[in-house]
Amino acid sequence: MNPKDTIKLDVPLFIRLLEYAREDAKDDMDLHRVAENAIDLSRFAETLGMIDYDTLIGDGEAIEEIKRMQRLAGILK
Repeated sequence: MNPKDTIKLDVPLFIRLLEYAREDAKDDMDLHRVAENAIDLSRFAETLGMIDYDTLIGDGEAIEEIKRMQRLAGILK
């Protein structure tokens, strides 16, 4: 289980997120959304990598789908 507000990133993803923050984020809310997405995704993945980048900068729909699938898997077990 992931302790609240703890994330683990590999170095390539960390660098790319710094680039996103500097070059692509339009405001603080973009950064808060990425942070929340990282926290949520960290509940399902031990270390986040570049494969997770699009999910992290997205609007959260992919993470909601992951949560939904996790709930279904729990029901099916």
